[in-house]
Amino acid sequence: MNPRIGITAALLAACLGLPACDRSMDMSSDASRVGGQAVATAPDTAAVSADAKANAPSAEPTASSSALEDLLKPDDTLDSAKARLGENNVAVRELSGIEGETFQGWILYPDDPMREIEVIPDEAGKHPIALRISAPNSAWKRADGVRIGTTTAELQAMNGKPFKFYGFDWDYGGAITDWNGGAMASGKTPRGGLSLCPPEQTDEPIADYPSGDQEFSSDDPRLVPHPAVVCEFTVNL
Repeated sequence: MNPRIGITAALLAACLGLPACDRSMDMSSDASRVGGQAVATAPDTAAVSADAKANAPSAEPTASSSALEDLLKPDDTLDSAKARLGENNVAVRELSGIEGETFQGWILYPDDPMREIEVIPDEAGKHPIALRISAPNSAWKRADGVRIGTTTAELQAMNGKPFKFYGFDWDYGGAITDWNGGAMASGKTPRGGLSLCPPEQTDEPIADYPSGDQEFSSDDPRLVPHPAVVCEFTVNL
C-alpha cells in the first residue's frame, strides 16, 4: 500500500465531511505561521533605490505571529513555497507514513525544531494537501488551540464531552476515532486530525494504561493521574 495513499484518504475524508471525519484516522499529527521578524532589513539610508527595496526579503513567518492555516495554499508548488518562505526554509525530504512506510514530502524550516513543519503533498507530489506537526518542542498551535502537549483533559474540555481514541502500542495507537458530536467534530474546527501518545515517564511504565486495537474514552479513570497528550496533529489545506 502506498503510504501517501493511506494518509491522503484519511485527509480527504476529513475534507469532504464523510462519516470517517468524526473518526479522525489521520495518523500523521500545529499548522501555519506567517508574518513576524524580517529576514533582513534595508540599509538605514534614504538613498536606498527602488530596485533594492523590491529585492529585499519579505518578512519571515514565525510561530507566534501568524496562523498555521495560512502558511501554504492548496495551489502552491515547491517553487512558490520557496519564493514565499525562503529557499533555505523549504526542503524535500522522506516523511514517515503508515505502517512504517515512507513517502516524499516537504519540510518547512528544517533547521528550526520549534518551527519545523512536514508538508504532505498530493498524489502527484506537486501541491500540498496538509501540514503535519510532530516535533516535541514545536511552537505551532492550530486555530482551535490544539498544540503539541495538549492533554486529553484539555481536549475533552475543548470538545465539551468525552471522545474516543485507539489504545496505544500499535500502528494506529492514539488516533482519535470519535468526537461523539462534540465541538471538535468534523466541520466545527479546522480540518485535520491528531494523534495522542502516553505521557513521558521518567520511572516505570504506567501500569494498565490503555493499549491495543480497541477504543477507549477520554474520561477513562486511568487517564486522570496520567493524561495522554497530543504528539502529532495536522491541518488540511
